[in-house]
Amino acid sequence: MSDEFVDKIICGDNLTTLKKMPNDLVSLTVTSPVYNVDIKYASNDDNMPYEKYLEWLKELFTEIYRVTRHGGRCAINIDAMTNRQEDKDQEYVRCIYAHLYNIMKDIGWKFRTEICWYKQNAVGKKTAFGSYMSCSNPVIRRNHEYVLVWSKGDWKLDGDNENSDMEKEEFNNWTFSTWFIQPETRKLGGHKVPYPEELVKRIVKLFSYRGDIVLDPFNGSGTTSVVARANGRRYIGLDIDEGYCEFARNRVKLFDDNNSLVPVEYVPRSERIKKQEVEEE
Repeated sequence: MSDEFVDKIICGDNLTTLKKMPNDLVSLTVTSPVYNVDIKYASNDDNMPYEKYLEWLKELFTEIYRVTRHGGRCAINIDAMTNRQEDKDQEYVRCIYAHLYNIMKDIGWKFRTEICWYKQNAVGKKTAFGSYMSCSNPVIRRNHEYVLVWSKGDWKLDGDNENSDMEKEEFNNWTFSTWFIQPETRKLGGHKVPYPEELVKRIVKLFSYRGDIVLDPFNGSGTTSVVARANGRRYIGLDIDEGYCEFARNRVKLFDDNNSLVPVEYVPRSERIKKQEVEEE
């Protein structure tokens, strides 16, 4: 039954598709949900009432919990955003990650860590009108986002350590809690807010083995799928927009076409460690 979903980009409602997937299939989810701030996606309502939005996220991540195997992980890229809805007089910024934390705990996910993605380039307006160099209403310009990482069941993910493919320098750098990564500037497939391949690569290599299945229920332009493929994982990409799905399929195909003639031979972990030890002598 898993062949129906694995190594495929499936166009349709993500919740509907998740409910059809078997239990305990996925080792890692890497995703960035829509932020509900009225971004004009082609096929998605990004302006639900906030309580409905949170209910929808809970239903979605409940299904992701079910399809995740014991010890599997879920990494969510999320950010606080300016409140543009009716209660904006009560909450200037939506602290989405705090609400998401409570939702995930209720589902049964175990909070593992947060990573601060420092984007370097500040974004957003500098100040509210009339308050330049004034304390009347300064706006803090956000140049970071968070990656919240969760585990299902055990903290340890069972697998063959020979299929853990991080290099020494990667492991040493990526286990710091702040990652310095430039945001994606390309409008891939016309997507409004794609995240960078480097961000996904670090999550995929740090939290899964080669051969594991990586899910993205908000697959968009296909960054998670192509990065999973490029790093020896299998993938499941879900998106409601046919244009994004077609772009993502072509992106994966382009990677396959460019790498099928000269496949990179994988060196198992123990052999890489031995080589490092010899080089350091």
